[in-house]
Amino acid sequence: MKKGRKLTIALDWDNVLAPCTELACQAMTERGVSVDVNDVTMYSFRNFPEELANGLMAMFREPGFYDRQGLYPGAAEMVDELLDAGHEVIIASAMPPEQMGIRGSQIRALLPGIKESDVMLGSRKDLLHVDFLLDDAESNILQSPAKYPVIFTCPWNRSAEGFLRAGSYGEFIRLVEAVSLAPAADGPKLGAAGHPGMICLVGPSASGKSFICDELVRDPRFRKVRALTTRPPRTDGSDAEEYRFVSQRDFDAALDAGVLVEHTVYAGHCYAISKEEVESIWAEGRIAIKPVDIHGAMACKAAYGEQCVSVFVRRSKEEIIAALLERDIPNEEKARRLMSLDQEMENERLCDWTVSNNGSLDHAIRQIMRIVG
Repeated sequence: MKKGRKLTIALDWDNVLAPCTELACQAMTERGVSVDVNDVTMYSFRNFPEELANGLMAMFREPGFYDRQGLYPGAAEMVDELLDAGHEVIIASAMPPEQMGIRGSQIRALLPGIKESDVMLGSRKDLLHVDFLLDDAESNILQSPAKYPVIFTCPWNRSAEGFLRAGSYGEFIRLVEAVSLAPAADGPKLGAAGHPGMICLVGPSASGKSFICDELVRDPRFRKVRALTTRPPRTDGSDAEEYRFVSQRDFDAALDAGVLVEHTVYAGHCYAISKEEVESIWAEGRIAIKPVDIHGAMACKAAYGEQCVSVFVRRSKEEIIAALLERDIPNEEKARRLMSLDQEMENERLCDWTVSNNGSLDHAIRQIMRIVG
């Protein structure tokens, strides 16, 4: 890991560094009731029948339950990598008072590089004013005062939207690196890596990234990446140029085959960018461009390195709020997007470039053309 500015990083223990929900499912299965952790689609087993959910939750209070825990493969190595890079690493674990001694002993034994003063046991993660929090619970991420709260992908949070997300320890390391390394005066240009390349447009809802993309593809040098999705097409066929529609089975097969650059879940449907789609645009000698969330941008940069640049589309908070309130979407969706606005605006620091959409669209387009080189 490259060394940069020192950051304070809080890591959750259960389901992030060590299995917990998975162990409860295994214990219940051993007692004759088969439970697969991948079927736990809501936190605290809330998607299960009440009797089963209560039985699983009771596992966490049983004597000896936490003695079964060990670290996930790669967890200790990630912690060591963060420490070696000079970052301050805090283990933040929600534990009932009667179990705190067990957890403290676990951390000392399994993560000897963590100082005792950097172990914080309790459920009030909303009090942790750190640079990064990595946690699997959506509620902890929503309430966190961390500059960069990151949700660690688990079956029960796959449908959570609008969050900075890490699906692996490697992805989290790359996020930390992106923040800790001092930014250059100017970000990388596609011309420096040779064409073709890819531009990922990042920004909050209503920042204008989709409008900018649609304007850029009028130029024959660009082509918009068509996403893979499991959602049904519109009846009028108006989205045929935006998406390639596939079944859930075909989507899962592509995911298992490793041919997807990035993937996410939105409103219960899967979306992804396929390597085949990007490379078909490059074969035409064109630049691939796509509005994505920050997770998608980081995944594309991890896949394509200097051939991919991330561009944050900045718009004033007041204009974004006004535009969101005018949109013809359910009020619950408006509220969700407004709640995540401040978090999404922080993602600017993770992007290679920033363009302003506070003035005319032409100005934003000219800014992006500088990146093409």
